[in-house]
Amino acid sequence: MTSSVAPENATVHQYQIDDENAGQRLDVFLAAQLNVSRGRAQKLVENTLVNDAPAKSSQTLKSGDRVLVIESGAQPEAVKHQAPLVNATLPPVLYEDDDVMVLNKPRDLVIHAGAGETGATLVDILRAHNRTLSNVGPAERSGIVHRLDKDTTGVIVVCKTDAAHWKLAADFAERRVQKNYLALVCGVPPKLGRIEAPIFRHPRDRKKMMVMREGRPSITEYSTVQSWQKYALLDVDLLTGRTHQIRVHLSYINHPVVGDAVYGGYKRALETAPDQNVRTALQQLKGQALHAAKLQFTHPASGEEMTFEAPLPEDFNRVIEALDSTDRATGNGATTRVALFG
Repeated sequence: MTSSVAPENATVHQYQIDDENAGQRLDVFLAAQLNVSRGRAQKLVENTLVNDAPAKSSQTLKSGDRVLVIESGAQPEAVKHQAPLVNATLPPVLYEDDDVMVLNKPRDLVIHAGAGETGATLVDILRAHNRTLSNVGPAERSGIVHRLDKDTTGVIVVCKTDAAHWKLAADFAERRVQKNYLALVCGVPPKLGRIEAPIFRHPRDRKKMMVMREGRPSITEYSTVQSWQKYALLDVDLLTGRTHQIRVHLSYINHPVVGDAVYGGYKRALETAPDQNVRTALQQLKGQALHAAKLQFTHPASGEEMTFEAPLPEDFNRVIEALDSTDRATGNGATTRVALFG
C-alpha cells in the first residue's frame, strides 16, 4: 500500500496532526475523527500509514505526523461525480507560480467531491484548465490544503506540488497561516468576542455540525467592523479550523450569519429587515454572507511572506449598501466602519 494509490471503491482519509491531537493513540484518534467504535478504528489501522509507514493501533501520534487511512468498500453515500466541460469558468486568479495558486472562489462552487455533490468542483475546473495539482491524498482532493464551504466566497490557496502541499498543510495545522473572514450577522453582538465551544457532527444530520461537549476544541475570535440597528459586520479570525466553524459558533451565540439557511440566518435576517430595500437585497443574496477576505501565509518554496485579499462579492456588498442607505434615510446613521484587519 502506498500513499498515492487506493483500491477501487475505497474512501481515503488524510490528516495532519496538530498540537491538540498530539499524544493520542492512533486508534483513539481515528475513532474520534471517523465517528466509529474503537474496534472498528483498530481494523482501519491495518490500512493506515503514518508518515508513509505502516502503523500500529497503540502508536502515539506526534504533532506534524501525516496520517493516511484507506477505508475499503463502497460507501452508502458514494458520489457519482460529473466532470465539467473544458470551458468551465476558472475563478479569478489572484496569484500563480510553479508551487501555488491563489484564487478568489465564487459562490456555489464546491472545493472537492463529497457526499451529495455531483457538479463540477474546483479541482475539476483546475484540471480542465490544465493546472498541475499536488498528488497528496485522494485524487478528488488534489492540491487542496484547506477548504471553503460551497456558498462561502473568497481567498483560497491551492498547491501544485507535493512539497508545497506538505509544507502548507503543516503550516495550517500549526496555525502559522492567518485567515480573516467578513461575516454579516443578525443582531449586534459585543464589539469584541471570543467563542470557545467544541464542535461535533450533528448526530442526525450528517451534513450539519453543532456545539457539543464531545466535540473537538474550537475557538473563534471576532471584532465588529460596522453595525446597524439589527445587523453587524464582523472581522472573524479562526484559531482552529473545524467544518462550518464560523457559522456554527455565531449561531451558537444567537448571531447567525445572514443568509445561512442551515444555521438559522436566512429566515431571521428577512424577518428583521427594516424596509423593502434591505429585504430585496437579502432576497438577492445567493448564500450566506460569509467571505474569506484575507489570507496570509509563508510561500512554501521561497519563504516569502505573502498576503492576499479579495473584495466582497456583489450580492454581499449590495446588502451592506442597502443597510447604509436605510440608516441614512431614517437618520440613524451607521457606525463608522473601522479599518479592516487592523
